[in-house]
Amino acid sequence: MSLTKATITDEQFVKVRCSTDSKTHYFEATGSMYAQPMDRDQPVHLFDFLGVDISRCIQNQATRRWTLVSRKFSLYLDPQTGEVLKQWQNLWTGETLNLMHRSYDYQEFEIPIQIGAYIAPEISFVSLDINLKLPNPLAANPKFADYSPEQYIQSSDCYKFIFPTAMLDEGEVNSSQNCAVVMSYYRMGPWEPWMKMKGKSGFLVLNYTGAKTDVFEELHPDIKTQIEHRLPLFREAPNCRLQRSIGTSWSRFEEEFDAYLRGEQFPLPAPIKDELCLE
Repeated sequence: MSLTKATITDEQFVKVRCSTDSKTHYFEATGSMYAQPMDRDQPVHLFDFLGVDISRCIQNQATRRWTLVSRKFSLYLDPQTGEVLKQWQNLWTGETLNLMHRSYDYQEFEIPIQIGAYIAPEISFVSLDINLKLPNPLAANPKFADYSPEQYIQSSDCYKFIFPTAMLDEGEVNSSQNCAVVMSYYRMGPWEPWMKMKGKSGFLVLNYTGAKTDVFEELHPDIKTQIEHRLPLFREAPNCRLQRSIGTSWSRFEEEFDAYLRGEQFPLPAPIKDELCLE
């Protein structure tokens, strides 16, 4: 198979990532998280991982630009038993901590007008690499000194979407093509604040793969149970760009710190609510 480097349009990418009809789509993902200390400690397989991205693509009718709006949550699993964990013993401090599963009730991504791709006759892929160095919003607050004292948050996120080349053709995408899209994700980033690493040098590696569906019933039972009983807001992607900032592990830790200290179960309940649109 010969790959040709090319560019695709934003609308072609929309067909791959979600759809042009603004319908909710799901990427269920499984993988693992590893600790990579920067001292003499050995790398550690901390958790297995089960998550879902609930998203839709919406188009601004004035500018014709596309935006991906989404909600995401993931569960940390015991790598030996596959059990959804409620607590975690910090391997370096010995503390038993409340485990904060990831959940972001709003994220957005403005889709570029053109996106690099590698095209082959049958199967093609898009690679999106996002490298960031941002001020840490928790660093200035003394109550978070043991949790996230670093001045900056540095991360590298690498997404690959692999899909049938026929999806790039004009016209509607059929259901068999839509279900044939798979995703690979690799992230290098700092310790999660809830891990209470107290400034220990090192970073986390998260590696997972996922597949696309628009059928809620096809999701993993643990994901469906969370949504049906605790996270009904996550049943559908946001209907629009929202009048709020996007969620990160750091903003969410600040918002939910008291619940974390009380030992409440995460992800916290997310009932359906009215959400104000930006446009």
